Amino acid sequence: MLDIDRNERTNGFDSTCTSATLIPSENSPKSNKRSRSVTPLPPGCTWGPVLGQTSRGVVSLAKLADIQDQGGEVEQTRVIWVDFPTASKENPFFFSKRRKLGIMAVALFFANITAFETSSYSIGIPSMRRDLGTTALQAATGISLYGWGFAIGPLALAPLTEEFGRYWMYIGSIASYTLVHLTHGLGKNTATVLVGRFLLGITGCVGATVVAGTVADLYPPHKRGGPMGLFTLSVVLGPGLGAATMCWAEANPKLEWRWIAWIQMIACGVYWPIAYFVLRETRASVLLRRKAKKLRTERGMQDGGRYTARSEVDKEAFWVAMRRSLGRPLLFVTMEPVVTFFAIWAALVWGVFFIQIAGLPYVFETIYGFGTTASGSTYWAIVIGTIVGYFLNFFQDALYKRHVARIGVEARLFAACVAGIVFAVGCIIFGLTSIPSVHWIGPCIGVGIILAAAFTIYQTCFIYLSECYGSHASSAVAGMSFLRILVGSSFAMFTNQIFDTLTPRWGLLMIGCIALVLAPIPFIAFFKGPWIRERSPYSKVLMAEERKRIESEGLAEGSGDLESRMEDMEGESVMEQIRSRDERDHSISHHHAQGYNPEHGKDGKISEPGPVKGEFKKAQ
Repeated sequence: MLDIDRNERTNGFDSTCTSATLIPSENSPKSNKRSRSVTPLPPGCTWGPVLGQTSRGVVSLAKLADIQDQGGEVEQTRVIWVDFPTASKENPFFFSKRRKLGIMAVALFFANITAFETSSYSIGIPSMRRDLGTTALQAATGISLYGWGFAIGPLALAPLTEEFGRYWMYIGSIASYTLVHLTHGLGKNTATVLVGRFLLGITGCVGATVVAGTVADLYPPHKRGGPMGLFTLSVVLGPGLGAATMCWAEANPKLEWRWIAWIQMIACGVYWPIAYFVLRETRASVLLRRKAKKLRTERGMQDGGRYTARSEVDKEAFWVAMRRSLGRPLLFVTMEPVVTFFAIWAALVWGVFFIQIAGLPYVFETIYGFGTTASGSTYWAIVIGTIVGYFLNFFQDALYKRHVARIGVEARLFAACVAGIVFAVGCIIFGLTSIPSVHWIGPCIGVGIILAAAFTIYQTCFIYLSECYGSHASSAVAGMSFLRILVGSSFAMFTNQIFDTLTPRWGLLMIGCIALVLAPIPFIAFFKGPWIRERSPYSKVLMAEERKRIESEGLAEGSGDLESRMEDMEGESVMEQIRSRDERDHSISHHHAQGYNPEHGKDGKISEPGPVKGEFKKAQ
């Protein structure tokens, strides 16, 4: 039996940890001294510290106190870190350009088609109501249920992706998303269709979450801006393209709403095998765990240590990670004022977006007498506005790079301050021009202005919150997205009632006035952001941690790298949290582990290890 000497104290090593009991394994470092000095390690593998090993896996010395409190015993084991060799093709950052383009094309298609589903359903509502006897409210509920699935699903994605990887998340999601379309194609009643809408949202939310993480997996920070912009463009373009193209199916008496579902199911059915063969696992932590497991199977402890991926140390149990993923976003959206106010603002923007999805046919058919194809074609205004917003976003990037050194993270808010006002103006234009005496191009211009502003607001909310909350950005953005989608998508249920009661003109004018009331939010954040964060229970600490990590990685302020925090979009991605945790815990373990500190020679062989401060001592 061995015990860490209680009198051995090192900086940052808590005395409560030093009394943890360690049992030497039969393959302890001392017994394998000779094999370590003569056996070269596989490429990418390096010697790590002595850590604890339990039945649940490897634990850092920082966790030993918890185990001791529970009366547990931990074996002593030397770890061999498993990493990617330099510039290895195993590393997703170094996949070939052809493979990256293939993965991106397949992933972006899924992001686009899940957004496409939002408005393609709405354009088929008239024929569905006729066939099933569905009320207007029930039909509109289908739009909201799809959004609610998107709001709830991402909260569970982080631990699922961490446990099983992105590849199988894609394959399973695409397959189930495809099959759920049967509820529309074969459904005989409204209840079946509505349940199917919610299930489509749950299974399709991967298109708005995991895709963003895939971008972060494939591209290093300084190269993520372009691919991430294309992802956002795919998501926001989808609803415009859905109604603009499926209106032709709704107008054909032989197709209508059921064939809108069949067409999408056929497209997904063709897409699934392409995704199966083209997609690859891109999550680095999962790939390294698989590699470590393979090395443990093939080589065991013959090299003098346990092959271990860094993400395997202190790995949380699945259900613990699930509870944390579900709880922290809700905590942030209710307790963090920055998250709360941006979430309320984004919820209004998304609510107007869903009003357009549900209400454009109403406006143009009721006021202007458009037919199905003509009213569906007005959705091209959404497409045009989104594209304009995409290109205007480059100006915001230029302003950020120019001013970030002077004012910090608030440099992200220049465009948002303008967009908040422009968004309200767009709503007012849409409302005031929605009368028969004004040409139909007037409402279309209003829609285009709304979407150009909404795209900018959409981008700003994610990037700004990501920078304010550092390693917990995924939770902050997930909380914001949860409220945004849950509340925003609910607007679709009441669109027709609002228009029937107030008329589109006054209903949209009212929403525009509410938008004007909320427009000061980015101005307040711009001028008072540092003051607010200083009094935030989380943001101040997390931003300091993030700043240290950025400086240690050598990322230059203003280079655009911080925009890559959008990998945490929609409640996804714990990769950066894991890396930060690993760096912190393993640094402690490396400096304070009781064991040896091998040195590597130029030829790659390991020289005779020497003892480090704090040798294990036999218990009296």
